[in-house]
Amino acid sequence: MRKFTTIILLSLVSFGLYSQEYVWSVYNVKVDRVNAGQVVTAMDNYLSQPGNLVDGVTVSLFEIMFASDDVEATHVIAFTGDPDAMNAMYSAGQNDEWQVMMGTFDQLTESKGSAAGRSIHTFNMEGEGPIHHILQLNVDDPGKYAPAFKKMWTTIKPDNRLTLGQFVSGRSDGVSHYILAANDDFKDLVTRREWNAKERAAWQTYRKERGDMEIVSTMTRALVKQWKN
Repeated sequence: MRKFTTIILLSLVSFGLYSQEYVWSVYNVKVDRVNAGQVVTAMDNYLSQPGNLVDGVTVSLFEIMFASDDVEATHVIAFTGDPDAMNAMYSAGQNDEWQVMMGTFDQLTESKGSAAGRSIHTFNMEGEGPIHHILQLNVDDPGKYAPAFKKMWTTIKPDNRLTLGQFVSGRSDGVSHYILAANDDFKDLVTRREWNAKERAAWQTYRKERGDMEIVSTMTRALVKQWKN
């Protein structure tokens, strides 16, 4: 099984279908359970200081709940925002407080990969939840898949936040896209509502129009803490 080393992040709050989608980057780390609290404290100490959190960028720390045995990361640090805000973050200098935080990370964490990408279609941001179920996809024809996805979920209208996105850098072999489904809790994760006839018809149309695709891997993560202005 391919390593699941690219994990998707939480987006900014909006509602309905985004008029403007977002870009993101993620850093996957392995942390011993006894040290997890110190990692949260180090991030909190840095990000709570004035000027250290770029306007328009949200920083989220997730813990991986469920994944295959070859996933070595235990946590995900995710950054998301519009392209200008994210560019400002990566263009900013590194101050002494940054060096202190990274010193803690060097002692307590082990890097397990990173990635960057963008969302394509997002639905029902009012239904954002702290638990994310993520599917990594190998899409044969993106020109067919994205419109088919948008058409289906415009008809079905998901109960929770749902995003289709694309990897730009750091993707695993055979992975081109992802789907992120937000959930309120564990029960929401493992149960699904029954679709009506119109929704089932929309699903069948999607399967015919999307082209070939493969689900390469799945995982679930839970939000630990989030920082934003």
